[in-house]
Amino acid sequence: MKYLFTLALTTSFVVFAQEDEPSYKYQPEGNKAEYYIGTFNKGKNIDDLASWYGKFAKWAEGQGDVYDNMTVAILQPQFHSNLGSVDAMWVNTFPTPGEQFTGMEKWVTGGGAELLKSLPVTNSQQVDTWQWTVSQPASMAVGNVMYATYSDCSLEEGYTNRKVYDLYKDFAIYAQSIGDTTGRKMIFPTAGAELPDGVDFVRLMYSSSISESGANADLFWDKIADSEASKNLKGFSCSNSRSYIGTAMRTPG
Repeated sequence: MKYLFTLALTTSFVVFAQEDEPSYKYQPEGNKAEYYIGTFNKGKNIDDLASWYGKFAKWAEGQGDVYDNMTVAILQPQFHSNLGSVDAMWVNTFPTPGEQFTGMEKWVTGGGAELLKSLPVTNSQQVDTWQWTVSQPASMAVGNVMYATYSDCSLEEGYTNRKVYDLYKDFAIYAQSIGDTTGRKMIFPTAGAELPDGVDFVRLMYSSSISESGANADLFWDKIADSEASKNLKGFSCSNSRSYIGTAMRTPG
């Protein structure tokens, strides 16, 4: 199991539902993600949260293989319309609901409440989500200082989440064939958050380093924006982007 005990850190969300359609080109690669969003307690900062992660990691290591496939990241806002609303966002991901809820049960019954007493953050929101992976970043190792952007997305008339997933997947495959390394996800909250009227999913775009995000943006405008793949990417539009800088604290392995 890989851990990061010193800082940095990682990671807003339609109820997940399968639309009834005859056939699709791709099967979505889904996973579960928990978002814990809050502000620092008086006198506390990101260094204190990183130290608390060390306590959590030590506790998790003592729980057998329950958390072996869980990832952890901590994010702080960089470009955000309401910086006063969030200091940090802690993100756990699990491959399946079964692993997520086994981990939750272990946390509830195995001493998590006691550990939580020393958490230097007061959470204002805790969100359970499904995520559909469209593409993966170049790498995501412990210690990667990443750049992540979330946007609220709305479907156009006649399109569904599944139709958009197929179109987005085609686009991502083309983009990565010419060097793009952006990770892309479609996020659907299942509990703890309600999307604004007219918003159907949240798009996440992230890279394994800050500079990599810049390189991907340059590549997009130079070689992808006017491509046939880009023209074929339709059926949705996104707004209200907010960006975070963070670090992967824990990866499977």
